[in-house]
Amino acid sequence: MPAIKVARRSILVVDDDPVFCDIMKELLKRAGFQVRVAYRVEDALSEVACRRPDLVLTDVMMPDIDGLSFVRRLREDPCWATIPTIVVSARVMEADHAAAADAGADGFLEKPFSFDRLQMTIESYLPVPG
Repeated sequence: MPAIKVARRSILVVDDDPVFCDIMKELLKRAGFQVRVAYRVEDALSEVACRRPDLVLTDVMMPDIDGLSFVRRLREDPCWATIPTIVVSARVMEADHAAAADAGADGFLEKPFSFDRLQMTIESYLPVPG
């Protein structure tokens, strides 16, 4: 009997830093995820509309529209409201964590972070299929 093929989970990385996006894409692909990247919130919204990701990792500080506004937009749309969203930011004050939570983010990951911390955080929202 052939093995059942499980679809790979997809992650959308939203950050205006191409180097950060390239590193995240490589790390997440090695971990078995399908990865898409958006450098601007407008592009991220288009990506979500075309191919709903299983999880979103978004920076806060970006040009035009910031990451917290992006999270709010996701939460306002019933089709996207349940996508687990993790804010990834170098802003580490308690107020920054609170602002992310108020916007509707599910989690907060402080830059810089280890791959183990990244993987643990993702797995808390996307459990490994068993």
